[in-house]
Amino acid sequence: MDELEIRTISPKLIKAYREAVYVVHLGDREIALQVNQASSQLAELMKEWEVTTAAFLTAFNPYSQTLDAQENEARQKTMWADALPMCPRIFPGIGRDKDDQWPHELSMLTLGIHLDDVKVLADRYEQNAFLWISNENGFVSLKLRHPIGEPANQELHEWTLGLSQVHMLALLRGSYPDVKWLMTISEAELEHWLFPQYWDLNQPWPLATPDGTAISAGTEMDRMFKLTASGLEKLYS
Repeated sequence: MDELEIRTISPKLIKAYREAVYVVHLGDREIALQVNQASSQLAELMKEWEVTTAAFLTAFNPYSQTLDAQENEARQKTMWADALPMCPRIFPGIGRDKDDQWPHELSMLTLGIHLDDVKVLADRYEQNAFLWISNENGFVSLKLRHPIGEPANQELHEWTLGLSQVHMLALLRGSYPDVKWLMTISEAELEHWLFPQYWDLNQPWPLATPDGTAISAGTEMDRMFKLTASGLEKLYS
């Protein structure tokens, strides 16, 4: 790679990461994790091991380029060995796409690891991203190791074809200005962020903004009260 070239991750690939299912194997049971969701089972496991952080990552398919099974498995064994001194406990797992149509990626859940150590591992094994759990509540966030890229014309065209006329008008009004991030979220979240004027104050808001920033749990009314208490007004655009 040219020294001046900056590696980026496409919106389509980030959406695939967000929609994937990440399964932790605990011997007699499993825990399924998903991005921007809190796992009570994971929270219980963290409490059991008396840790407040965790990460889920893989060494498979560097920068999402497919390798053969033998090479991938060798990389994963080496990553596991590298991670052992960094945390008190590691559990095996897999990452799979939401429809379970692609080969699984062997992965691992590292309990009690420091964020800087996870970054080192992810970069050493050329990963675009990893899952990060920053506290004992078990909320799973996606940590990207490279910035999101501007969508290719074809990618943007295919995405906009799937939008209704009403959604396109909201998009053109700039309801949420950073289109590339909107391309990475679910239809339900898209509906939320494109139409803030219709927010129901009694409904829970998403646990993260489109760019992945975590938001505290609650309803729109809770958010309004918090902003008012901070001396801020509720903004709808």
